[in-house]
Amino acid sequence: MPTEKLYWADPFTTTFDAHGARAGKFGDRTSIVLPRTVFYPEAGGQLADQGDLTIGGRAVRVTDVQVDDDGTIHHLFDGDAPALGDDVEIKGTIDRARRLDHMAQHTAQHALSRALVDVAKAETVSARLGASACTIDVDLPTMADGLLARAEDLVNAVVTSDVVVRSHFPSAEELAKMPLRRTPKVSENIRVIEIDAFDFTPCGGTHCTRSGQIGLVRVVGTERYKGGLRVTFHAGLRALADARTKDAVLAGLARDLTCGLLDVGAGVAKLRKDLEAAQGTLGTTRGELLELLGERLLAAHPPDPSGVTMVALVRPKDDLGMLRALAGRLTARPDVVAICAAPDESGENLAIVVQKGASAPFDCGAWLKQKAQAAGGRGGGRPERAEGRLPKGTPVP
Repeated sequence: MPTEKLYWADPFTTTFDAHGARAGKFGDRTSIVLPRTVFYPEAGGQLADQGDLTIGGRAVRVTDVQVDDDGTIHHLFDGDAPALGDDVEIKGTIDRARRLDHMAQHTAQHALSRALVDVAKAETVSARLGASACTIDVDLPTMADGLLARAEDLVNAVVTSDVVVRSHFPSAEELAKMPLRRTPKVSENIRVIEIDAFDFTPCGGTHCTRSGQIGLVRVVGTERYKGGLRVTFHAGLRALADARTKDAVLAGLARDLTCGLLDVGAGVAKLRKDLEAAQGTLGTTRGELLELLGERLLAAHPPDPSGVTMVALVRPKDDLGMLRALAGRLTARPDVVAICAAPDESGENLAIVVQKGASAPFDCGAWLKQKAQAAGGRGGGRPERAEGRLPKGTPVP
């Protein structure tokens, strides 16, 4: 038998009494089933309420709420099942802050979905009201930033107008006259949420009763998703928390750059320009260093009569790019096999590059693979060049 949904009559109700509790089953979990409840079950992209049930004097924490195909609402809990029965008195209380947050996010989603249709002809395919972020997936692959800003402005105009949000259970004739944004997912007992002539949407969720209760709606990002566009937004206190977090980050950057908040962009641009100049100078200096180091090492390693001249060294401060460049410089001489190593980012291993000159009869990949297997490292490659990681302290070569 379907559970009576007290949250439909008044979404601000957070407490209730009930009798006639029984044990139920949802999936592999035992549940508590009541004839009526204010606990909203997860559905329609909205998360479930959480809270407490006091059953015969025992407190039970409700961690999740689900609804089955018959319309029965299951209160899921942790721990042992309490004693249930028709004569057991039950009191329930939901987390008020969580409910108010869900109401604001859900009502904002309706308004934003309508605004995206009106401004960009972007129909909502699906929506998800998550614990930290809410998303709307629309049927357009891209959308200009200007259109998103216009949709955001339209929603917030509705919010500041503080219009009434109504819940309807229309007759078939009344339903046919409503400009629904989407078709109902059920055929009976259809509930329509109206944001004062702005949006009409079939929905069973919890919503604000006036648009001003939403507080604020902010679009905070977009991304491509399954051929369409995913719009991420925050409403109410989430929008305020997001703004404060970003303001704190920006203020920290401003302090580091010793500039005002609105000058951070210019400060970052200057840093980028300075970095590019420094990288150019560093590249020139590294090139000169490689040339001098290569000349010195080759002079210290004259050609071996065997046709293979091994040049091995560990460079404590070099990165992988420097090792590759040095190996390339050394093996410009055809007889050289260069083994260049340096501590990696972890400090626990040696990054190693092995490269041979054009005439050296040497298989770099086979040599490094054998070395890595013996030392407990990893590596391999082609006969002419190989790379890998060896435990710190491994002799090179």
